Amino acid sequence: ALKGLVTMSQDLEAMGDKLFVGGIPENWEANAYPSLKPLGPWVDELMERLAFLHDWIDNGVPACYWVPGFYFPQAFFTGVQQNYARKYTLAIDTVSFNVRVREELTREDMEKAGTYESPEDGCYIWGLWLEGARWNSEIHSIDDSLPKQLYTRLPMIHMDPQANRPPPEKGIYRLPVYKTLLRRGTLSTTGHSTNFVMWMEVPSNRAEFKNNLNQVDQDTWIRAGVGAFCALRY
Repeated sequence: ALKGLVTMSQDLEAMGDKLFVGGIPENWEANAYPSLKPLGPWVDELMERLAFLHDWIDNGVPACYWVPGFYFPQAFFTGVQQNYARKYTLAIDTVSFNVRVREELTREDMEKAGTYESPEDGCYIWGLWLEGARWNSEIHSIDDSLPKQLYTRLPMIHMDPQANRPPPEKGIYRLPVYKTLLRRGTLSTTGHSTNFVMWMEVPSNRAEFKNNLNQVDQDTWIRAGVGAFCALRY
């Protein structure tokens, strides 16, 4: 269009304006994953997502999964539960996850430690960010953030499915997991939110209370707005 070979349409003009200021064109956003990143980091993340999927295709099922690389993480976690239910001939609605936080931060850390192998049941995941808190490996619990730390990495997590799992009575915070920092979305045709992914029961050593669903939770982290995210703004 800039060379005069095709007619400059309204869509092409809007795309050019967005690219000029480092934004994401609306027609790209409409067909892509949710993101708050500017153009440069958005393209970098797109390449990382493609590399993750190509590695899966070329080298087989990975031992740990980069959750931000999924367009629809909810379907992935449902699939993990389905595999477990089929393996042990269980009803899938009786299966839920134990969240077991490991010490390794990334796949590379697991490879260096010689522990890069798939678990017997469930899956290893990595790539989530914490806002409002940090993971303290010394006490194996989420803890107050250090000064000037707005976001921190969550270590590798073993999503360990279990049938008829009794609800925990203490020592956990119900951590909300989102795709982006907006913390809001719309209800899609699948019945899932376009942003909220799931609740994770992560270890925590603060005082407990019972929430409106009569589940154990910790209001220290609720008041602090602690959440986990697949992607940041940069």
